[in-house]
Amino acid sequence: MRITFASQMKNYINQTLAFTALLIILLTGVSLLPKGSTLFMLQLREMDIFSEIRVIKPSTTPLQDLKTPPRDTFENVSNAQTPNIYTENSPFPAIDPAFFGNIIEDYSVEKKGLDSFFFAIDGIKKGRTVRVAWYGDSFVEGDVLIGDLRDTLQTRWGGRGVGFVPITSEVAQFRRTIRQQFSHWNTYSIVKKSLVHPKLGLNGYAYQPQEGASLTYEGTRYFRNTHSWTNARLFYTASAPCNFDWHLDDQMVQNDQLTPKNNQVNLWRWDGKYPGCKYLNLRFNAENDLTIYGTALESGPGFYLDNFSIRGNSGGQLKLLNTDFIQQFNKFQQYDLIVLQVGLNAVTNSLDNIQWYEDELEGTLKHLRDCFPHQPILIISVGDRGGKNGTELVTMPSAPAIVAMQRTVAMRHGFLFFDLFHGMGGEGTMVRFAMQNPRLANTDYTHLTHEGGQVVGLKLAAILLEEQQKWASNKSSR
Repeated sequence: MRITFASQMKNYINQTLAFTALLIILLTGVSLLPKGSTLFMLQLREMDIFSEIRVIKPSTTPLQDLKTPPRDTFENVSNAQTPNIYTENSPFPAIDPAFFGNIIEDYSVEKKGLDSFFFAIDGIKKGRTVRVAWYGDSFVEGDVLIGDLRDTLQTRWGGRGVGFVPITSEVAQFRRTIRQQFSHWNTYSIVKKSLVHPKLGLNGYAYQPQEGASLTYEGTRYFRNTHSWTNARLFYTASAPCNFDWHLDDQMVQNDQLTPKNNQVNLWRWDGKYPGCKYLNLRFNAENDLTIYGTALESGPGFYLDNFSIRGNSGGQLKLLNTDFIQQFNKFQQYDLIVLQVGLNAVTNSLDNIQWYEDELEGTLKHLRDCFPHQPILIISVGDRGGKNGTELVTMPSAPAIVAMQRTVAMRHGFLFFDLFHGMGGEGTMVRFAMQNPRLANTDYTHLTHEGGQVVGLKLAAILLEEQQKWASNKSSR
């Protein structure tokens, strides 16, 4: 009798299908068990095998109905130090929650926190340059939100160019406001642990060239005001003269020298004429004690917004900036407004006490005040962040708790405050944004897409322009 190999094999398809069906029935049953159920004295974790395909309905609570509750109403944030700002005993007048995210809250003593900034804006027509330093986290990296904010205000107030840009960047291929290429650099930062590092610059970074280091910036046309610039400034420190090569657009390569200034911050600059250039390439050799800190690409009088976003920055790391060293930079930059926008890295589902974060922000703000003793400071709260609560996607309860705490800190210091959480739409915004087409938020329910950044950036620009109009009206009526 002839026996084939195929006939010797057993057919396991039916058994496999039966086992799979049994497994699905078992997991479905476990999913239906109430939260906190136990099996053989072991507590079962809550699970939902259909969570990835379930259609989730986000919150549709209208903005005007959203309020930041007192601290004792926060579930899972039992020890959060988030005071009830609606009490009459507050040293500051209560702000109607309907205005949260629709105005810039001014907690300065005379309610004139933006006066100096708008006076500077008024001076642009007389040849003034106005600069804003924005210290943020990954929420604005790649100029998300900031790109549209900057472009709108430059179109209204004047200015052309992206402002300060780093030497290296984790998001160079993601940023739409400038094309950037770099190679052969050692990078140091406030979030990168290093036993030995040079002093860190304005943006919390420092860069040292290796042999053959190169750097290229190229303007883009995603925005109206980023395709060219008429002057470039390179910030550096050096202990001895350092030669380097550079060229613009299609011009010949030129050789130049960076001169030392007693290891203090110094500038190399190029000045051109309208329409300026849209391509800059620089090449360096490895030099002892040469540290580069960044490049500013601008076009004369106007408005410039420097994005100092640092991924993983909760705010506390900014205390690593050397006060005297930052003031050396500020002698060149002369900032008119300092923005602090952090908190995203502190928002989690497991957070049950934010006192530690309040203490961290207190130290950071005192340090920023030392670095920039004469500039108004605007605190921008954390935005919305979504996460799973059982089988639902909802706003993490620590997000509004941190917003309330940040408002309190702004009150305590007499700073300006903007409620980004409500400004971008309030509870459930990130989930709603992620469901739009095109998406306005990534499916991590934490970060905006460029399209979402445009929505939020344009709203913030409109609020600033409205604040300027109110300031101008008050000034003319005095």
